[in-house]
Amino acid sequence: MTKAEKKYIEIMGKKSGEERLKITLELRKLVLKLAEAGIKTKNPKISLKELQKKLRERIYGPNFPSKISCK
Repeated sequence: MTKAEKKYIEIMGKKSGEERLKITLELRKLVLKLAEAGIKTKNPKISLKELQKKLRERIYGPNFPSKISCK
């Protein structure tokens, strides 16, 4: 573990659960925006549907089912 990682854990350990959750959700939003921007850069004319598909693949992998059936 790096010095920076140790410091981050120390800082986060002092925060309340609510504060940690808020930070986590903000980081998730940022990661999604960065991933979306990367996909759009490589595919400037991509449709919203295809963008969502590629984003899902990037996050969950290509074998993640896009639709779940209840048979």
